[in-house]
Amino acid sequence: MEIASLITRAVLTVEKQDTLLDAAIWMMERGVGSAVVMTDGRPTGCITDRDALRAIAQGLKPEDVTVGQFVNRKLTKAPADLEVTEAARLMRDKGFRHLVVVDGDEQLVGVFSMRDLVVGLLQERTERAQADDRAGPGRQLPLTEAEIGE
Repeated sequence: MEIASLITRAVLTVEKQDTLLDAAIWMMERGVGSAVVMTDGRPTGCITDRDALRAIAQGLKPEDVTVGQFVNRKLTKAPADLEVTEAARLMRDKGFRHLVVVDGDEQLVGVFSMRDLVVGLLQERTERAQADDRAGPGRQLPLTEAEIGE
């Protein structure tokens, strides 16, 4: 299953010059855990609720810190046709809870979150169980593409 059908497309975006306080308020108002940082119409970063908490814990005043000052790591982007399991692997390996999804022109398409991941994995599991039920008693369909080849 590709992540395209699971991503959140109504994404909160912020600019580098916005304060961390404003970004945190907007995330809280929208009920989201992240905002995509945009520069010249393209995604260049991702700020999360955890980033805001980290800044406060470090003694920074979120009203005095800009998003651009706090987001300094290189953005990892994902294509919408990425498989759910590959997205999970990428998120695990990089320690991300959110992936910024872009199209072939590097334009923002949406955000794939841990919540979306859980929904996707549950959908895959349900579809697999239903297929097993249709196959009949004692017949179980392979669980993964690797098992098909075995």
